[in-house]
Amino acid sequence: MKITEIEKIEEWESLKNKTTGSSEIIIFKYSPVCGISDSVEYDFSEWFSSLSENTPVRCVKINVIDSRPLSQHIAGELQVKHQSPQLIWLAKDGSVKWHASHYDITPAKLTALLKAEP
Repeated sequence: MKITEIEKIEEWESLKNKTTGSSEIIIFKYSPVCGISDSVEYDFSEWFSSLSENTPVRCVKINVIDSRPLSQHIAGELQVKHQSPQLIWLAKDGSVKWHASHYDITPAKLTALLKAEP
């Protein structure tokens, strides 16, 4: 499984248009200058890379410093207060399935969400 880094609102809109209804989307926001972000990002990346290619979920990463307008746009659109690191998991219909920040983002919680019935 591949994680795609996006930087612009247009990339976000394109991703939503391509995936709504067909797969869930995980948004991982991080800061490249935060130690907590680095630790959580490592664990998340390891978890995501272990998923099967058939898993119906796409993942994007957003650098909250370099892509602040995009990060703020998504926070407003989804009505999820911005934090970093932060994970926002969208259901196939585009609604927020789950969100968490900092050390609440764990491989165990993510695996449970993946296995949960919609």
